Amino acid sequence: MSTSADQVARLLALVPYLQAHQGIAVADAAKAFQITPAQVMKDLNVLWMCGLPGGLPGDLIEIDMDAAAEQGTIHLTNADYLSRPMRFTLDEVMSLVVALRAVAEVASGPTAEAVHSALAKLEALTTSGESERVAIRVASGDEVVRGVLTGAIDAGRRARLVYDGLTRGHTSTPEVDPARIDLRDGAAYLQAWSLERDAWRTYKLDRIVEATALEQAAEDHGEPPPPLAGWFEGSTSVVLELQPSAAWITEYYPTRRVESAGTDGELLVAELPVADPCWLRGLLLRLGGALRVLEPVGAGQDAANVAREALALNASVFGSNV
Repeated sequence: MSTSADQVARLLALVPYLQAHQGIAVADAAKAFQITPAQVMKDLNVLWMCGLPGGLPGDLIEIDMDAAAEQGTIHLTNADYLSRPMRFTLDEVMSLVVALRAVAEVASGPTAEAVHSALAKLEALTTSGESERVAIRVASGDEVVRGVLTGAIDAGRRARLVYDGLTRGHTSTPEVDPARIDLRDGAAYLQAWSLERDAWRTYKLDRIVEATALEQAAEDHGEPPPPLAGWFEGSTSVVLELQPSAAWITEYYPTRRVESAGTDGELLVAELPVADPCWLRGLLLRLGGALRVLEPVGAGQDAANVAREALALNASVFGSNV
C-alpha cells in the first residue's frame, strides 16, 4: 500500500521524469516507478493541483488529463521550477550542517557514510570558516557500542548490555530487544524491550559500557512508546539558592532561570527541572551546605532523611565521637 509519505517522495521524482519524457505512456511511467497505472493516474490528479503559491491558473502544474485517461499518454508542462537545482541560503545550509552533525554523533555503518558525505558537500558550500563557528556535542556514548546496537536493530537481533545505572548506583547486564535510538536534550537513548522487566525501557547510550549482539532473534513487541520532546517535558522544578562553590551546576545542568541574589550578588537562585527525584536527592547530598532548597517546600526532606540515616549508622558503627 502506498502511503502519503511514499507519494510525496514519488511526486518529487515524477515531475522531472515526466518533463524529460514528454508523451510517455501511463503504463511505461508505472513500470519505471514500480507502481500500477491506476496509481499513476492518482498521482497525476494530485500534481495538477500543485504549483507555486497563489493558486492561479498560471501558477499550477499543467497536465493533459484527457490525453492521459483516453490515450494513455502523459504531457506535463509549467513545472520548470521543479527541474532547477535547489538553492540554499547560508542560514539554511548551516541549519542542515548542525542537524547532520547531530545525526553523525549517533549514526554508524552506511548511514554514517551517507551523513559524512552530505556534510562534506554542504560544508564546501560555506565560506571559509563559517561552518566551524557552530559546534555540537551529543552524549552518544562509545562508537563501537553504537555500531553494535544499530547493527542489532537492523538485523532484528537481541542484545546484551553492560549498563551503569545512575539512580541505582550499580552495573546491570540486561538482555533487551533493541528498537531504536533517539536524540533528546543533547543525549542519545536506546529504546528497547527489557526481557527482565517485560516492558519498554530507555537506556542512556553513554552509560552503556558494552553491548553484544546475540544470535537469538528479537521478538516483535509492537511499536515502542513515542519519544517525548525531552526528558523534562511535564517535569517538576526545584528552586535552589547556590553558594559560589555550587554555581557550577547552572552550567552543567539544564536550568529554567538563573538570577543573582544577596546584597553582594555572590549568591545565585536557580530553577532546575527535575525528571527524577533520585537525581535531586543525589545532588543535594553531594553539595550539602553549598545550597539551600527554596521551593517547593519539603523538596529537600528526602535528602535530609538519608543524611540523618547515614549519620546514625556512622555513629552506631564508629561511635558518637567519630
